Parts: sequence; C-alpha cells; structure tokens
Amino acid sequence: MCLVETERLRIRELALSDSSLIYKYSIEKTMQEELPDQVYESENEAREVIQFLTTKYRTSPQSYPLVYGVVLKTSNTLIGHVGLSEISAGIEIGYAIGMNFQGHGYATEAVGAFTEWARNSLEINTIYGIVKTSNKGSQKVLSNNHFIFKKEEFAKSFGGQYLNKVCVLSL
Repeated sequence: MCLVETERLRIRELALSDSSLIYKYSIEKTMQEELPDQVYESENEAREVIQFLTTKYRTSPQSYPLVYGVVLKTSNTLIGHVGLSEISAGIEIGYAIGMNFQGHGYATEAVGAFTEWARNSLEINTIYGIVKTSNKGSQKVLSNNHFIFKKEEFAKSFGGQYLNKVCVLSL
C-alpha cells in the first residue's frame, strides 16, 4: 500500500520481497557508521525484521516502530526507508537512503512528506530527529524540513554499546 507520493518518490509499506535490498543497504559503510543497530547479518535477518515491522501497519492504536519503504517512482526501486519510533521524549523520525542514491535530495523529500503525513494522519504534534553531531548531511535533511535545533547531548546507541554526541532537533 502506498502511503504518500511526492514528485519523485512513493512511500509504501515494506514487503518481504524488499529483504535483499534492505540487507544490501544495511551493510553499506554509512549505515554501519550511522545506524549500526540496523545492520543485518544476512538477508534472512532482514526478512525477519521486515516481517516484524509489517505487523505494525494494522495495529490500533498505532504501534511503533512504524517503518516504510522509500521508492523511486521512475524505476520502482526501493532506495531506503523512513519511519517513526518511540523515545522517552516522544516520537523520533528515522531514515536512511542507499549510498548510490544519496545527494539527490531524496531523504529531504521523503522526510518532508512523511512528517506531514504523520502530523495529519497520526495527529503527532512534535517529532524529534536525533543525529550524530558529525552527520551534517542528516542535520541538513532535518533543518530543510523545518526541524529546529534544541540541544546537543551525549546518547547511547540503540544497543547501548557506545556514546555519541548527538544533535536533538524537533518539529
């Protein structure tokens, strides 16, 4: 099911057939550096994660994490994902675009459309974006979508293995 369309992208539900690309993107260098908790050991592990994530689409009230695929309209190619997760302060947006597709504004376009959908459809007033201080590209994606810098702090990774200096932005 297509959730949102933009000029160049479709944001749609993930499918088990996306497993190979999700796995491929997960082992790229930028994913290993920026989102190590989303690096999968095999295509089978990626499939299991997608299977879990797709159970969240039909829950009521809405259940998180809520993750969707980002697809190029011209080729119908899955190029990444965008989603929402619960954090202690509220709801956080997360996103990743495959390395070969970075630098074309796709993340900015996907985040903009997805946050608008979340605010309107899920009635979420505040959405946080938490990125490493060193990840200037991701900070730009958020600021281009009117997220405002709130603070800088040290935070554990999702796995709790190390501390990162992060920027907290909100919309």
